[in-house]
Amino acid sequence: MKDDTPDRPQAKLFDAARSMASGIAWAVLMRWAIRFIGLFSALILARLLSPDDFGVAAMGMLVMNFLFELSQFGMAMNLIRRKEIDREHCDTAWTMAVIQGISTSVLLVICAYPVSLYFSEPRVIPVMYFLAVASLLEGLESIGPILLRRELRFSADFRFNVWKKVVSFVATITAALILRNYWALVIGIVADKIAGVVISYLVHPYRPRFSLTHYKEYLNFGASIIPLRAANTMLGMIGQFMVGGTSNASTLGSYRLAGEISRMFTSEIVIPMGRGLLPNYARLADRPDELSAMYRKVLAGIAFFCIPIGVGVSAVAPDLTLVLLGPQWASAASLMQYLAIGAAVFAITQAMVNQILVATGREKSAAVLAWVRLLITAPVLWVGLQYGGIIGLAQATIVAPLIYLPLIYMETRRAVALPVFALVEILWRPLIASVVMYAAVLALPTGMLDYALVRLIADALFGVIVFTAVVFLLWRFSGSPDGAEQITLSAIRQVVDKVLKKRQA
Repeated sequence: MKDDTPDRPQAKLFDAARSMASGIAWAVLMRWAIRFIGLFSALILARLLSPDDFGVAAMGMLVMNFLFELSQFGMAMNLIRRKEIDREHCDTAWTMAVIQGISTSVLLVICAYPVSLYFSEPRVIPVMYFLAVASLLEGLESIGPILLRRELRFSADFRFNVWKKVVSFVATITAALILRNYWALVIGIVADKIAGVVISYLVHPYRPRFSLTHYKEYLNFGASIIPLRAANTMLGMIGQFMVGGTSNASTLGSYRLAGEISRMFTSEIVIPMGRGLLPNYARLADRPDELSAMYRKVLAGIAFFCIPIGVGVSAVAPDLTLVLLGPQWASAASLMQYLAIGAAVFAITQAMVNQILVATGREKSAAVLAWVRLLITAPVLWVGLQYGGIIGLAQATIVAPLIYLPLIYMETRRAVALPVFALVEILWRPLIASVVMYAAVLALPTGMLDYALVRLIADALFGVIVFTAVVFLLWRFSGSPDGAEQITLSAIRQVVDKVLKKRQA
């Protein structure tokens, strides 16, 4: 960046593989640190609050998140993707973020009463008023954290987001201990936004000024990116909106928390990777061979871990729910058995298009594809809900991404080289090994054990052993090709070598 916030000079040529690995590692580490704090918070809150409390808060949060994404002009993406930026680009981005925060907060106030009618829940009205304040605060956040990502300073980005989560955790738990109702969750959200404003000005020297110099550029970029973000946002929320509109707050609370835990082990790996993938994909956009090779490695690694984790969570869902949430959340267990597999399938499809289309200048194609996915998903989920209730909807989350997978593959091939045999090579070994693992875990006679935690540990360890043995046997029988297995073995060898060297020293 020019002027008083310049781009950091490159001491050496850009190392794509190293930068990609570093960005992904920090992004995933950040997300998992945040999810670990969130999981620890959920363990406490699940015993202090009821599914009804989670449902009331979820109603307001669904609307807030949707309106935020709908008014998002892609300031972060535009700043990261541009080759050069100046002071005015940054100031314009910050100014438009402020406008976004104001507009979202006003819409939340206006929509509060209609939303309460849709959900048949009057308690959501004051909740949305408080969330309007949170949205206004979020708009005042500095764009310093975005500049950290542009400069590939992912460790600083990690600290920013984790500290925000710590502040929110402390505020939420404290409020839950005192209030024992859904207001604790709302207070936690407001605290998160306040922390974001304060910390964003501490992690980067950039100080904003009001400016609309480049507003046309952001509006033009937003015109192409908003449809994409809106479709992706609705794709992730449509199930909850359907449950909230046809059931009560308690049912929505169970569905939401079951979905969060299910996604935590799969989608929560894929989604944060976008923070590291976008700037690195963008730098390789004019080197198609390297971009395609890197893309296939990323997809292979995601499939290798997400498929068995999603299937494994499904296999141990009853005991996992009992251990993490307690007996009052028993209804979430039956949902998790299907939502976990649905989350794994969704993670694979999301990984195939995650950032690659935007990084290669195909925002419009990405938006069209996102809307097609939404138009396929919505009726599939609705049919599942109508014929099977909330369980049917959970089952439909598996079916929908399988239907639109061919469309994702066809569009992805326009951005990178991904022959059919390469995609099959990536998926078939972890898929077969996961199916064998699932059957083996269900056949394991752990039902005789009295304690859910003991059963969970036994099933998990047995599942890991079975999957590892089967997937590496299949890899050997197929000629030990380049793939996630080889990368995993190399990483293990490096760790072992380092430990041996330290011991010898």
